[in-house]
Parts: sequence; structure tokens; C-alpha cells
Amino acid sequence: MNKSFELTPTRVRELRAFAIAARQLNFSQAAREAGCTPSVLSRRIASLEDAVGTKLFMRTTRRVMLSARGEQLLEHCERLEQVMTDLAVDLRPQDGEPQGRLCLHMPRTYGRERMAPLVARFMALHPQIRLDVTYDDTYVDLVAGKVDLAVRVGRLADAQVVARQVGTMRRYLCASPQYLKTAPPLADPADLKLHRCIAFSGLRTGTLWQLHQQRRRRSVRIEPVMWSNDVQAVRDALLAGVGIGIMGDYMGDALVAKKQLVEVLPPWQLSESPIHLIWLPGADRVPAVRLLIDFLVQAMARP
Repeated sequence: MNKSFELTPTRVRELRAFAIAARQLNFSQAAREAGCTPSVLSRRIASLEDAVGTKLFMRTTRRVMLSARGEQLLEHCERLEQVMTDLAVDLRPQDGEPQGRLCLHMPRTYGRERMAPLVARFMALHPQIRLDVTYDDTYVDLVAGKVDLAVRVGRLADAQVVARQVGTMRRYLCASPQYLKTAPPLADPADLKLHRCIAFSGLRTGTLWQLHQQRRRRSVRIEPVMWSNDVQAVRDALLAGVGIGIMGDYMGDALVAKKQLVEVLPPWQLSESPIHLIWLPGADRVPAVRLLIDFLVQAMARP
């Protein structure tokens, strides 16, 4: 920015118009969000471009893109917006029930089976808090996704987050009684090669099933008759007698108790998966986020 650039109220309005347009990359939609006409929005952005001395957008007849300087300025704007948001939270009165809208992200099936009832309990206890809950197995960047709190099952790869382990998930092999009636004998992990196996594509080791029994470890490369990225689809195939697959305790235990599924090779186990709550550094200073973290830590604690 040149030496004459000052954050006057007019300039702040221009920066807000730019940030909205930069995220939308559609001036008509951005104008609606900014509460002005497209021509007013264009004038504000043109004035800002004049102040910084360069074009912030590259426009063709078919698309709008940010210039390199525009991308850099958007990062500054987003940091400024976060500072203003944090300031508003820090300066508001602290008495009374915490309020606000939080974004919560968790794995699709585990979230629905184990977390959804807890979320409902939290909402009943704290009706002033609004939750935007996403159930999705794909990795989400907390910054890019604007996520306040996430539930992760498995090893953590992001060192830039704060993590609190709240439990573990046991995983084991199982099949339906009807499948096992006519299936080949199964007394050793190596026997899995003789069986019809169902694979979950989200498993970190893929088709390499790694089992352990005390200090003994065995790895078996299976040739699945079915792949799926949906744990519920794997469960349904197991219940239908298609073959052998891996179930997490949050879904499999109830089916085993009802004798709809049978745990196979019970001395052999798969490694347990840790379950974490994760958030960005400083996010827990927001009262509503802190309240949700504390509630889930207590609710997910083993009796």
C-alpha cells in the first residue's frame, strides 16, 4: 500500500466490499451481501485499487479472478476481520448465558451414531447457542472451513491445532451368522485370504489388515469383493451376509449384542483409534466454544 493509505471509515467500507467480492468472485452476489448495488460495489473496489496502486481483480468475459496483490490483500482482510470478531467477543459483557453461532465438524457415521445425541443434549441445555454441524469424512482445514471445533477419529496430522483426547474406538472383524455357516474355516489371520472381505476405503492401511494378539502382530493383504467409503454401507453388506469386514465399537457392539453380527478371530484385534476434539489456538477463549468443549469432554468420558 502507498504512503497515503489510511484506514478511514470510507476505506474500511471499501475493504469490506473487496473482501466480500473476493470470496464470492461474483459482483452481483457480493453486492447483495454487502447491501448495495453492483455499481456502488464496483466504485468502492475501484477506489481501493486506486489507493493501493494496482488491480485487485483480473476480469474476463467469463470469470473473475483475484490478482496476486488481491490474494495478499484478502489475507490481510481476513486477519482484520478475525481481530474485530475477537475484539467484539472480548469486550461484550461476560455475565449471562453464552451466545453465538459455532461451526462443528465431525466424521459422518461416527458423528451421527455417537455425537448427534450429545449435540442435541447440548442444544437443550444452551438454547442461546446456534450450531452449524457438518457430518463429513473428508479432512477439513479449520481455518479455511471456519470451523470452531472438530471431532477427529484416528491419528492427528495437523500440528497447528489444539487437541484433547476424549476416548478411543475399538475396531474388530465381524460377519453375519449366515455367512459363517457356509464360509471356509477361520482360525488364523492367514485364513482371511480364503474369505470374501469387505473393505472400507477410509482405512489408513487400505487393504492391508493389521492385527495383533498381545505382542504378536500379523498383516494380511486382502482382495475385497466390495469397497466402500461409507461405513454404513459396509455394515449393511455384513448384515446381508456378503462377507467379513471391520466395524468400530460405536456401531458393531449393538449388532453383536443382538447376535446380528459375530466377532471373528476374537483373540486378534486391530489397533484402537484415538478420538480427539481439536480447535485452533485461542478458539477456546470464546465462551460458547469453551462451553461446548467442556460439555463434550465430560459427556464422552468413559464411566
